[in-house]
Amino acid sequence: MSVLPGHARPKRRFALPTRARRHRVGARSFHQVEDTLTHDSTTGGVPGDNEAGVIGWGTSWRMQGYLLMAERTGNPAYATRLAELIDHVLAARDDVRGIADHGGVSAPVWSTATKFTAATASVPDEAGEIALEVTVCPPRALDARVTVRPEGSEGRFALTVAGQGRQAFTVEGLSLDPADERRADRVLYAAYEQRSAVTGRLVAAGERSGGRLRTGLRPDAAPSRRVQPGTYPVRPARVALAAQTGMITYPIAGLVRLARQDPSHKTVPASVRARLDGYLDAVQRAVQAHDHQWQSASGRRGCYRWLPEEPVSFAGAELPTNEFLAMGRTYVHLAALTGDEEHAERAAAMAHSLRADLVRQDGRGEGAATWPYWPAFGRVHCGWSATGSPDTDGSAYRPAYAPVTAPEDVTHALIDLDFLHLYHSQPAGLLPPVFDDGDLRSVAATFTRHVVERTPGTDGRPGRPRMRHDVSGGGRPGTDREQAHVAAWLPLRSWSDEVADLVHAIHPSTPPPPAMGVDAYCAALLARWA
Repeated sequence: MSVLPGHARPKRRFALPTRARRHRVGARSFHQVEDTLTHDSTTGGVPGDNEAGVIGWGTSWRMQGYLLMAERTGNPAYATRLAELIDHVLAARDDVRGIADHGGVSAPVWSTATKFTAATASVPDEAGEIALEVTVCPPRALDARVTVRPEGSEGRFALTVAGQGRQAFTVEGLSLDPADERRADRVLYAAYEQRSAVTGRLVAAGERSGGRLRTGLRPDAAPSRRVQPGTYPVRPARVALAAQTGMITYPIAGLVRLARQDPSHKTVPASVRARLDGYLDAVQRAVQAHDHQWQSASGRRGCYRWLPEEPVSFAGAELPTNEFLAMGRTYVHLAALTGDEEHAERAAAMAHSLRADLVRQDGRGEGAATWPYWPAFGRVHCGWSATGSPDTDGSAYRPAYAPVTAPEDVTHALIDLDFLHLYHSQPAGLLPPVFDDGDLRSVAATFTRHVVERTPGTDGRPGRPRMRHDVSGGGRPGTDREQAHVAAWLPLRSWSDEVADLVHAIHPSTPPPPAMGVDAYCAALLARWA
């Protein structure tokens, strides 16, 4: 059954123009994916919380898909269904559910507490009071287990962190005594390695565990304590991630803007228009909850970052480019909806960050561009070293990290490409100018020259083109799942005559299972830009 009942499609009695056929292919795929994702659901497939990040990285894509379908068709059923999804999503906010994050804050956002955040095991002393907190960073942090066993008669112990898919990490001769040269937190700090990403902190007697990291306990601050042997599970910290907030708020703001720009008042029905002021307020409150994470950089650039004490894998570092651009897209809509100059300036700062990282092939002005996954001015791209003390390190959870200069991959590029096109297509005067047509032609050339791999067929004739994994031009072959994301390049068709035909040649007739929210978005892109 279609997700939009009552809108039967007429039988085709003549050959449709190519663009009309391609629209129908996209629309059909969108409905098929949505039917799969909403089967037997009373909430439109929206979970009651974002614990596992499903709203942030699943429902949000579907919401974007409905917005694209509403823009393309003018059918009010799409805006109506989008509003239904939004209502369920807004009901899942932390402050509505009465849920607080790791710092005790209950904000109008959607926190997560699974594979995306650092996980901590609380190790007790013999009296049952928490004496040591051991933290493990993703990936596979949830699978970790912390085992402690006594060593000798002086209260020392060995600690092992192991789990499925993780190489065991062991340190020996540890002590809970703050005055001991083998105090556990300092030994763990010295033994830190990037792959296992294990750190720890001593918890003073009487101190409530679970607070912010604290170091430098006075030697006389605690009596002698002995660890309680055993194996202890980890618990992920609850964190509201700016990237997910951006993903969720973007289509909500987009619906408000679509309604205000619809002269016919037919695309967005009156029943939905009555809710728009509340939707806009929810968007503004959500993005404001991340103001403390905003960071300006040289060259008019800006981005979001994690604070050094936030329990995430890259505490103290800038978000990946695609993740802060997720917020950037929302700011583009907010600039249009509110006329607030600060919104426009923030969107422009993120646009400058992306443009500064576009490196043209052979240095030519409009040659195919590459850009990194992590912003080139950021800490992860450049790497960092331990200072010798957690008190002066930039990250409380990773004392050191080797540089990561990998190019952007074709899946996360979905957000980059949408931001690029969205920003560049705004009416003159709304946003500070950042990109020009040459930038768009360069990125279109990235697709046709770097991303698309043309391999010969078995009979000597050209084989079906496929996408590589990343935008570098030398990346490994893309997976079948990555081929389903090719529609993200369609908005660049105006800057390259090759884009549209290549996209439709690569796009699979059916995305590989299981069906995902991003599949609905990609199908809607096919329909929107046909």
